[in-house]
Amino acid sequence: AAISSRVNRNWVRPASARPGIQCDVHVTQIPGGDIVNVRVGTCNGDAAVVRSIEAAVYRASPLPPPPDPSLFERNLRFTFKPEE
Repeated sequence: AAISSRVNRNWVRPASARPGIQCDVHVTQIPGGDIVNVRVGTCNGDAAVVRSIEAAVYRASPLPPPPDPSLFERNLRFTFKPEE
């Protein structure tokens, strides 16, 4: 939830974005939370929306660390659903 919230705050909504956007986002990070790769999977937005989500994820780097360092995961997946 903290990661999704941070990405949401960094998202710049393109003009083509419609209400109800929902996209699966796959993120690869390194220890420390720096993002090394972003891929948007299933998404009901157009290409501009996909690019804007990818850019927002990179702007959110470094991601917040988990409360317990042993919970760190290199590959993350979350659903991006912007607040309307």
